[in-house]
Amino acid sequence: MANLIFGGRKIGSSVLQFSAARGITSEIENTSHSVGISDGEMLINSRLKSRIIPVTYDFVALSRREFERQLAPLLYSTDVQKLIIDDRPDEFWYAKVDGKIDMDRAYFLGTGTINFLVPDGIAHSVATKTFDNMPYKDVPVNKLHNTGDDWNPVVWSPDGTTTTQDGITTATNTSKSVIQTVVDPNDSSWLASGATVTISVDVKGQGSIGFGYFNANGWEDDSPTQQVNSDEYIRLCFTRVINSVHLDAGIPNFSVDAFCPTSTLSFRHVKADMGPTASPWSPNPADPEYYTNTITVHNGGTYPVEPVITATMHADNGMVGLVNDRPGILQFGTQEIDGYTTDVSEKGLNGDFSAPISGTIYNQSATNNPNWGGDSSKPNKQTGSINYASDSYNGPHMEPAYASTGTYWNGPAAKIPITATSQNTRNNNFTLAMMIHFETTVSQLGRMELTLEAGGKVQYQMVITDNNAVKDEIQVDCYVKDQQVGTMSLDRSKFTNDKLMQARLNQFGSSINFEVSPWNGKSGREMTVSLPPLTRPDMISENVEAFSVWFERNNTWGQAAMKLIAVQFDWQHVNWWTDIKNRFSNGDVLTIDVANAKTYLNGSENRTLHTFGNQWEQFKLPPGDTEIAITPSSWAQPFACEIEIREAWL
Repeated sequence: MANLIFGGRKIGSSVLQFSAARGITSEIENTSHSVGISDGEMLINSRLKSRIIPVTYDFVALSRREFERQLAPLLYSTDVQKLIIDDRPDEFWYAKVDGKIDMDRAYFLGTGTINFLVPDGIAHSVATKTFDNMPYKDVPVNKLHNTGDDWNPVVWSPDGTTTTQDGITTATNTSKSVIQTVVDPNDSSWLASGATVTISVDVKGQGSIGFGYFNANGWEDDSPTQQVNSDEYIRLCFTRVINSVHLDAGIPNFSVDAFCPTSTLSFRHVKADMGPTASPWSPNPADPEYYTNTITVHNGGTYPVEPVITATMHADNGMVGLVNDRPGILQFGTQEIDGYTTDVSEKGLNGDFSAPISGTIYNQSATNNPNWGGDSSKPNKQTGSINYASDSYNGPHMEPAYASTGTYWNGPAAKIPITATSQNTRNNNFTLAMMIHFETTVSQLGRMELTLEAGGKVQYQMVITDNNAVKDEIQVDCYVKDQQVGTMSLDRSKFTNDKLMQARLNQFGSSINFEVSPWNGKSGREMTVSLPPLTRPDMISENVEAFSVWFERNNTWGQAAMKLIAVQFDWQHVNWWTDIKNRFSNGDVLTIDVANAKTYLNGSENRTLHTFGNQWEQFKLPPGDTEIAITPSSWAQPFACEIEIREAWL
């Protein structure tokens, strides 16, 4: 037996107890569709339906009316609330009381059932988990900067040889070599008279070492020397109390002194700790080594979760880029990132159709559907013209102007050239995003072919179709060359006539993805329907030369209203950077809410940071480990990144 916590209020006591039957999972609904004349059907999608959790209760020594009056205000709500059943206090459900609450009573004993509706069907963790790119954050801060692989100390020596390479300083045959690490003048407030500071360093070789301190006006007493006789690095330290600091006279520094007149000593990883204890070496938070460029997020639940990502800048930066291993890409700021090759990324086509794009060819687009029903005596024709129009809802767009005559499928088409890369290649990774308005009813038909071409033939194609005169439906047929690889049936309660539609196609190596989302003009992408990723190694070397659209009607029926609003085609590579702008400043905090596809800069929502084509759905992290690569602008310092998830269970 257990108590309930519903909407933050505890329900239950020694005389009122509950027991829940959560069930194994919600009901699973699968949708499949036949493809051509093939046997069986293709799975289109699978989803969890809502769940009902029946909670039985038993109570003692309450009058029936008193019980009803106490329970009603605790259970009533107009929306879902957090429900915790405290036999599992680590999880909660977004729930709402459903239906009638029944009760049977006999003398002083009563029992009944409360049904809770859980719309999303899953349990959520009460606690969140946070992962970050700061492996040294739990190690005491090193007060000295740049002491890792880029350590380059100031050296004074009367004899012998002292050199530094890759963060290691080596002193040979010197009576004394003073190896000085300068305090960063922008981070010196910790250095004060009376402060206790412990200096430590890794050293190997034969000789002896000491530690010194220059207060910017003069040297304070050196430490006693310590003997070294080791072929492996050992860590030695010295604690001193700072007598004085003279920042107005110069810049203080801490030195390691090498004494090896007939031998060699090597040093690395010097560190300054506040207090009397030395800690393991770590870089300063201002150093690049303090941050890793990947974060491994472990989802220990059994259901995909949408993270909240926080990026904190420690210097000027133009871009926050995130690439996961699904693959999925999120980019914020002006400098572009993809995450797959080492070449630059370039725009092949960026059309908003406020005017015709140079090089556009009309009514000569490639198609996989040249004839009605495959009958060559019934050709589908590309006829009519394209209007470049604009209205308050769609903005600038293409729309068809049909010819006065035409049979079967007919309408105007436009082919727009895609610019090759600067290396004059056309077989690179790419992303294609298209914004469309496709408005249809039961009595209307229409087809909209969206094609990537090469050599006048289809390479990739998405065909948005309403070919049913007795039912309100929209399907998206997907092709690679002349092969139909899948069909997506769109839920008309989600893909409504008053919303735009965003269609996306990307190819990375042998992986090809087709996706479609309803787009709300105020909140953006609402959800995504996609085919399972395709693996097509035969397409890696195939070219892409042009994008084309063909608006098609059937004269026998009413025609769907179709508009093409925007097209963006990008050649995609690994670690590519274009224009550099200081979009972010030192101290800025960018918060990325994946679940709601929103970004906040320093606590305020900022819609200007979104990049068209961001793959939000690909950042729904599945159970297990997901590796996320983090990229700033090429010229910028790394930033601190934290990824918070709330695990969930079926």
